[in-house]
Amino acid sequence: MKTIKNIYKISVSLLILFILIFSTTQAQQDDFKRVGRSGFSFLKITPSARAAGMGNAFTAISDDVTAVFYNPAGLSNLDYTEYSFSYTRWIVNSKLMSGVVGFPIGTRYALAFSIISFSVDDFEETTVVEPEGTGRMIQAGDIAVGISGAVKLTDRLTFGLKTQYIEENIDMDKARGLGIDFATYYRTGYKDLVIAMAMKNFGPKSVYLSDKFKLPLYFNINTAFSLIGSQNSPVHLTVSAESAFATDYRDRYHVGGELWIADMVSLRSGYKFFYDTEDWTVGIGLKLKIAQNNFLIDLAYTNYDEYFNPPIRLSLGGSI
Repeated sequence: MKTIKNIYKISVSLLILFILIFSTTQAQQDDFKRVGRSGFSFLKITPSARAAGMGNAFTAISDDVTAVFYNPAGLSNLDYTEYSFSYTRWIVNSKLMSGVVGFPIGTRYALAFSIISFSVDDFEETTVVEPEGTGRMIQAGDIAVGISGAVKLTDRLTFGLKTQYIEENIDMDKARGLGIDFATYYRTGYKDLVIAMAMKNFGPKSVYLSDKFKLPLYFNINTAFSLIGSQNSPVHLTVSAESAFATDYRDRYHVGGELWIADMVSLRSGYKFFYDTEDWTVGIGLKLKIAQNNFLIDLAYTNYDEYFNPPIRLSLGGSI
C-alpha cells in the first residue's frame, strides 16, 4: 500500500509540473495555435453522448463506464458491470464508433476494456499522371483498443491508468502507436465536490512512412459538484468546469451542467471555449429500469461551423 501511494505521489507531482510548465508557456502565447503537431487526431473526438452534451466538462464527473475515455480513475464509481456503445456522425461523412465494458473487482479495484473505430468514405486515388483520378478507391480508418484500471488509494482518492494500442490505415500503409493515460479522482469531503486531473495520450512518437509524429497529448483539470441536491437525490443539478491544455493547440475550457429529474430523465448543456468550429452543446438522457438493471439512452448535439453538418451522438448503455 505504501508503494502504491509513493507511485501516486510521484505521478501527481510530475503531472502538476507538466501542467505548470505548459500553462506558463500558454500564457505567453495565448494567440498562438500549434496546429499540425500531432497525429491520430480521432483520439480528440468525444465518443460519449453524455459527455458531449455537457460540453466535454466530464473529467471530474466520470461516474460511469465511459470514464475510460476521460478519466480512468472514475471507474472506481462502478458498483456493477456496465457497458456502453456509442455512434458519432462526424463531419464530412465520417463516423466514430466506440464500445466499452467495465466492472468492479472487490471494493478497491475496477477494470475496463474499450475500443474506438473511426472511418471515412472511400475516396478515389489520384496521381501526378492522373490528377482527376485513377478509378481505384482508397480505404482509410483508425482504431484504438485499450485496457483501463482504477485503484482506490483511500476512501477519497483514486488513481487510474489506461493503456491503448492505436493504429491508422491509409490504403496499404499503416501507422502504429501506444498511448497511456494517467488520472486521479479526488472527493474533497466538502459536500460532493470532486477535483480530477488527467494526462491523456502520453507515449512515444509514431511513424507513418518516413515521417515521425506525436500523439495528441492533453492535460485536463476539472472540478464538479451538485448545485441542487446530491448525486443520490432523485432531482439534482451537477455543474462542472474544466481546463484542457493541448500540445497541438492553445488552451481550451469547458463548462457544463446535467439536471436529473426523478432519476429518470436528464437534461444537459455545455459550452466549449476557444474552439475554431465548436461552441455550445445540448443533450438528453433517459434511464430505464429493466429487471433490476439500468438501461441508458443518451443523445447529444454540438453546434458546429456553418460549413459542416453538426455532429450528432447516440449512446446506449446500462448495467448487468
